[in-house]
Amino acid sequence: MPTRSAPRRRSLFAPEVIQTSAMDCGPAALKCVLEGHGIHVSYGRLREACQTGIDGTSIDTLEEIAGELGIDAQQLIVPLDHVFEPAARALPALLVVRQPGGSNHFLVVWSCHGDLVQLMDPGTGRRWTQRRRLLDSAYLHSQRTPAAAWREWASSPEFVEALRARCVKIGCGELGATLVAEALAEPGWRALAALDAAVRMVHGMVRAGAIARGRPAAGILVAVFARARVEDLAHPTAHQTIPRLFWSVRPAPADEDGEEALMLRGAVLVSFRGLRGAPADDGLPAGAVVRSPELAEALREPPARPGRALLGLLRLDGLGAPALLLVGLALASVCVLLEAVALRSALDVGAWLGLPEQRAAAWGLLVALLLIVLAVEVPLAAAVLRMGRALEARLRIAFLRKIPRLEDRYLQSRPTSDMAERSHGVHRLRLIPGVAAQLLRGGLELALVTAGLVWLDPDCVRLALPIAAATVLLPLAFQPLLGERDMRVRSHAGALSRFYLDALLGLTAIRTHGAERTVRREHEGLLVEWAHTSRALLAVVVAVEAMQTLTGVGLVAWLFFDHVQRVSGGASTLLFLYWALSLPVLGQEIAAALRQVPAHRNVTLRLLEPLGAREVPSTASAGEVRPRPAAVGLRFAGVGVVAGGHALLAEVDLQLRPGEHVAIIGPSGAGKSTLLGLLLGWHHPAQGQVLVDDEPLRGEVLERLRTWTAWVDPGVRLWNRSLLDNLRYGARADMEATALARAFADADLRDLLAELPEGLQTALGEGGALLSGGEGQRVRLGRALAREQPALVLLDEPFRGLDRPRRQRLLTRVRARWRSSTLLCVTHDVGEAVGFDRVLVVEGGRVVEDGPPDLLAAQPDSRYSALVAAEAELREELWANPAWRHLRLIGGAVRGPQEGPSE
Repeated sequence: MPTRSAPRRRSLFAPEVIQTSAMDCGPAALKCVLEGHGIHVSYGRLREACQTGIDGTSIDTLEEIAGELGIDAQQLIVPLDHVFEPAARALPALLVVRQPGGSNHFLVVWSCHGDLVQLMDPGTGRRWTQRRRLLDSAYLHSQRTPAAAWREWASSPEFVEALRARCVKIGCGELGATLVAEALAEPGWRALAALDAAVRMVHGMVRAGAIARGRPAAGILVAVFARARVEDLAHPTAHQTIPRLFWSVRPAPADEDGEEALMLRGAVLVSFRGLRGAPADDGLPAGAVVRSPELAEALREPPARPGRALLGLLRLDGLGAPALLLVGLALASVCVLLEAVALRSALDVGAWLGLPEQRAAAWGLLVALLLIVLAVEVPLAAAVLRMGRALEARLRIAFLRKIPRLEDRYLQSRPTSDMAERSHGVHRLRLIPGVAAQLLRGGLELALVTAGLVWLDPDCVRLALPIAAATVLLPLAFQPLLGERDMRVRSHAGALSRFYLDALLGLTAIRTHGAERTVRREHEGLLVEWAHTSRALLAVVVAVEAMQTLTGVGLVAWLFFDHVQRVSGGASTLLFLYWALSLPVLGQEIAAALRQVPAHRNVTLRLLEPLGAREVPSTASAGEVRPRPAAVGLRFAGVGVVAGGHALLAEVDLQLRPGEHVAIIGPSGAGKSTLLGLLLGWHHPAQGQVLVDDEPLRGEVLERLRTWTAWVDPGVRLWNRSLLDNLRYGARADMEATALARAFADADLRDLLAELPEGLQTALGEGGALLSGGEGQRVRLGRALAREQPALVLLDEPFRGLDRPRRQRLLTRVRARWRSSTLLCVTHDVGEAVGFDRVLVVEGGRVVEDGPPDLLAAQPDSRYSALVAAEAELREELWANPAWRHLRLIGGAVRGPQEGPSE
């Protein structure tokens, strides 16, 4: 029977995990913690399990996933001075810090040694810093908590021992233990809170040099504690003995039930106390309970091997080209050795060859050798370039095949600038074959030169082999350090690229609001960080090269003098010296190639990451092709949606009959669009399930439903193509002209066609820039109307930017056109919901009302009737108020109330 292995110990150094996107610090930090405890996970799948979006990852989600994988994780808010106290048992921990730009960031605080802290920053890698510097950047959070709960935590061994340790630091060990015992014996929270604040204040005075450790500090501590426990908390608004800065808890207004409450302030962290149990046969701790499929995939997926992936791409063109390249590299290395032998022979040519004919023949052989070398080098260089282009082309083809199969969430959860930076970096793959060829050739030449030295002097093998090995092992020893520095530079360069793209996209707003100085200051901060990391990388490179050069020259001098002492001088000695001096040169070439490996590996990992992303299940393999129904029935059974740790929908229970027309209303941010996003696959239920005709909405069912759905949303993309191409996008290739003409008429696009200079062939500009907001929305509506009769219609603010009469006309028209389809319409115009079969009122992620609009409006206490009344009151007070001056825009001219025709 398999036996349970011994518990794994936490690694001494924090594993280095660099985030691949601007918002990936949470998954990268969690992967570092998991790898440090011996749990290996896939970074890409872990990111999906963490539900990372463009706004980052919730700390609650990170705590939950760590717990699922068998790590004892606990989210805490602790005083800053307790974070690094060994008695508090807070480390290792995931700490929330505040970045200079104001955003939050996750760091892994791995260990503390004196005043130095080992941490892993997902943005820059593993590094060491001072305690005070890290604490100054920590994010301080205030949270309301019951007084009884805080008292229970403050009585725990972690808090008590940390408080005693802080007393020892000010020279009050015995006195501190007595005061702690006295505070614990007193009921309530006030005595412990006052002692904690008093110790913190006295410690600050000792650190500042205002008082000395020992007896002076003890006297002040006793006096301050005695007065604070009586006066400060009894009269919090009066003059205080201990300033507010030193208190970790303060009284808060009581709850509705009268329970005493406190405001707790401290650093936010997730503390990891180790594995809950010994590792089982599957490598996970005994307490691990994996629930989500994304997390299960993260555990099953093997680690990324970019070299093997690139070889797989090259193998698609056959192994002939790589094999010929290897043969060419071997011939080029041999030719270099032959050149040296020919140089050595040229020194003795005068003694060997006396006749002119012999010398001419020798020169002919030398020229022939040079031509052979040239004939090998030129095709070799061309083959390397050709292989680089083929590798890039293969990766681009793989991208084009993969992108249509990517899950929607993959692209939605990554900033556009990040994906643009990856796309721009594809051309760097051209350089990888050249680096590989340089590395292989350098290794072959090193081996041949070493063999040549042993051939000239067999007794030098005891020195030649270690020197040759040292020229390779020395750069390899510094490879992790160089890789870390290079990743930091690339992280900051990626941040600059994202900044430039965001600044260009928001250039109009920046100039309009006069924010140039703010943008310039932020750019300066990013540029300074990039310069610092680049300078650090350059310093390490120079130091490594200098060390390698000095070491190589010293070893070569030792090898040469050892040879001279045993072998007499001559041409062989000069050849020996030439080859010996070649060893450090070849070592530098190998080192130069090895220095490029981390950069290319990092780039390759970022480029290959989308290829390993989860795909949408293909419906091509489905055995049965189902006919398109006239309408679909929908059921939401206890559905909840969570994104980034925030609940977007909760406990949604709905059943929609086939062919039913439903209006969805509610305040902004209530979850209306999320409800439609579930049916499109943009979101996945965290609880419950969505059923389409009694089938779970996933895989083939989702793909089939998408082909049956017409979707209108202001966010639907308009392409920089002709109006005709935009209308036909997504429609059948054999769509009849009559269907297109009908869609054109139903979308009310005739007036737009009259204004376009080239009619249907007029390009609409990037994102429909040549159209107004209302015109673009009508084009989107026309695109949906041009599709085959849908079974499901999803309208999300379909008439945004249009005047009220046209909205009513278009709504009536499309409902008549799609009368047999199941239709859901999200709108902020409550009046538009009056004619629907059914209306849903969504608030706070919940469906608070559901029913026919006339019945809900007749109920005076319903939310729907309140919204109708509020809209009528707003229209009466604003639009009908005589205090307002009404202006009309007619034909591009602004007219007053008496000018031009009325509405």
